[in-house]
Amino acid sequence: MPTARLRAFSFPKEDFALPQFLRPLFLAAALVAGIAAPGLAASIPYSERALGSPDAKVTIVEYSSLLCPHCADFHTQILPELKKEYIDTGKVRLVFKDHSLGQPLAVGASVIARCAPEQNFFPLITTLFANQRTWATAKDPLAALQGYAALAGMDKAAVEACLDNQDVFNGVQAGEAEAGRIGVESTPSFVIDGKPVLVGAQPIEAFRKVLDPLVGG
Repeated sequence: MPTARLRAFSFPKEDFALPQFLRPLFLAAALVAGIAAPGLAASIPYSERALGSPDAKVTIVEYSSLLCPHCADFHTQILPELKKEYIDTGKVRLVFKDHSLGQPLAVGASVIARCAPEQNFFPLITTLFANQRTWATAKDPLAALQGYAALAGMDKAAVEACLDNQDVFNGVQAGEAEAGRIGVESTPSFVIDGKPVLVGAQPIEAFRKVLDPLVGG
């Protein structure tokens, strides 16, 4: 389990920035979801996290690590445009899978994010990516992660219970194993309609070149 390994890091709580465009999403979700109870966080099952319609013509599977700088670039700079052009229009579905490359802190952060209310998952990981240097280099990374998790409706007890959630941990590890089976060696990597196609924080033009023939646009 990630709990002991994550707590082995000892680190003061750092200031962080919530991207302006995400603040309404967090506030609305907090009103709906409230604070996650520790018992719920401990028993929540692992489940897929995705953006877009299940009926979209094209599916992108993204393999990313929350500690990966290029993944942070993708989520903060490229995904907003990809979402606007392809996901929000119903053409593409993006499935997020964890590929933490064996880094305990990245695994722990992934487990915490997946225990957040489903509607808060992408706002939370976007905030983690936007503040990656702050929490990744903090003297107490668990305390820093708890601060971000609180924005997503999880108190300290819920975060600690989440880190003991074997099903979520196993699901994160399964994503790692799947990446290895299909030959994904770096992050971010993008498998489009079952084929590894793009690697790295490619510009939106690279996605357009691949996606436009597939979506018929």
